[in-house]
Amino acid sequence: MIAVLGEALVDLLPAGRPATYRARPGGSPANVALGLGRLGEKVHFYGGLARDEWGRWIGDRLREAGVLAHGPFTDAPTPIARVEMRAAGEADYRFYLRGTAFEAAPWPEVDAGVAALHAGSLAAALEPAAGEVWSRIEATDAFVSFDPNVRPGLTPGSFREVFWNRREKFDLLKLSNADLDWLAAAEDRAAALARLRRRVPWVVLTLGAAGAVGFYGRHEVHAPAPAVRVVDTVGAGDAFAAGLLAWARRAGVLAGAGLDRADLEKALNCAGWVAGLTLERAGADPPTRTELATSGGNVCEA
Repeated sequence: MIAVLGEALVDLLPAGRPATYRARPGGSPANVALGLGRLGEKVHFYGGLARDEWGRWIGDRLREAGVLAHGPFTDAPTPIARVEMRAAGEADYRFYLRGTAFEAAPWPEVDAGVAALHAGSLAAALEPAAGEVWSRIEATDAFVSFDPNVRPGLTPGSFREVFWNRREKFDLLKLSNADLDWLAAAEDRAAALARLRRRVPWVVLTLGAAGAVGFYGRHEVHAPAPAVRVVDTVGAGDAFAAGLLAWARRAGVLAGAGLDRADLEKALNCAGWVAGLTLERAGADPPTRTELATSGGNVCEA
């Protein structure tokens, strides 16, 4: 079982006319949990969930994917991210978190016997959620996957110190070029990446349309992005993370198996294809295992 810790919210996506939006369930960790569930993994989600109509909608969607949501459940409203699309389908976000389910605490304890714990995004950077997330990361002996998913202007500068001081807890770190640049601050990107690789066994850097590069031990593999028709980029990084974790579980990596160069390439290709199918849809709408098999053959076979 994979435990996912973090925020669940509603994305308000542009609906094609000025000042009109359509609502879609979102939140980076909730998207990862959804993606894992749709890929056939056993998943438990921990994070604030509202009892309002939107919160029930998010919960129902997770449940339909086989994800068990633990809450905490609250009468506070569902948090919102308003999405503005830039050129090439890239998204900017404005978040509304104060006084919402994002701030619900305390969280339930993670079930014993988890194979992996995935966390990151705003819940790892903003209190009170951050205290809940990091206490569980510090306490676990399971495989830890982390995606910082930095939001400039909202992620506090103090998160840099938290991240660098605790990076040794990560077994898998997935981050984007933009994340790395923000976390590195004045440090050269290459130097920051080298510093990460000295402490984190498996690092994956996503490069947008240029694909992704993975590092494991002495192995370095670049995987190009699949050729897809991009509708928007919302949720693509989260789908990539779900693809990595699903592949890792099937390959035995969560149970301690290492990766050779061929394994690393397979993992990146699987994650890239899961993300690619998500890019072809509006909002965070990752594929099911059946859809993946139909469109990509055996690309995600471990």
